[in-house]
Amino acid sequence: MAYVDNGVETVTAKPTLAKSIWYFIQSIDAQVGSKAILPAWQTEGETDYGGDSIDEQTKFGRIVMPSTNEDSIELTTYVAPGDKSVDIIKDAKHNGKSVKVWRVVADKRYATEEQDSEDTHQVFPAEFGYGTVDELDMSDGDDLVEANYTLNITGKLVDGTFPLTDEQLATLEEVAKFERPGETTGEPGASK
Repeated sequence: MAYVDNGVETVTAKPTLAKSIWYFIQSIDAQVGSKAILPAWQTEGETDYGGDSIDEQTKFGRIVMPSTNEDSIELTTYVAPGDKSVDIIKDAKHNGKSVKVWRVVADKRYATEEQDSEDTHQVFPAEFGYGTVDELDMSDGDDLVEANYTLNITGKLVDGTFPLTDEQLATLEEVAKFERPGETTGEPGASK
């Protein structure tokens, strides 16, 4: 047999920071052209690419093959005035509806450009699915009110892209920014 050396492939890029992964939701009742909702104060997000496989023994040996997709997304956020996300989740749970959910990698290293009939814009890798609310837990302890919910995805998460402008990306990236005296008024994030 001839010697074969196909080499190796390595990656030396810095790992992706979890803080660059953002989840957006939208009610299935939202009008066409409505904005996606960024749940306020996301603390954790977890995407599970689950499912079962068939695993059987036969006289000829073991059979292992894929069976089901059971993707899910679990989010934890702090509840804040004006954040519509908890109301969307609660409405979906109480009324047996799904919600739309996107998992977006908002890291400039992953950005690409898309061209439409009018202009070019940057997009980021995203996954999309319709999620059924498994459970909504509201934690009213001694600290901040916390919402935790799991969205069980119908079918599986689908790959695509999500547009974000530089301004939107900057808003996601910065919690506080430098400012000069007298530049703004009010609490952080308040308008000028």
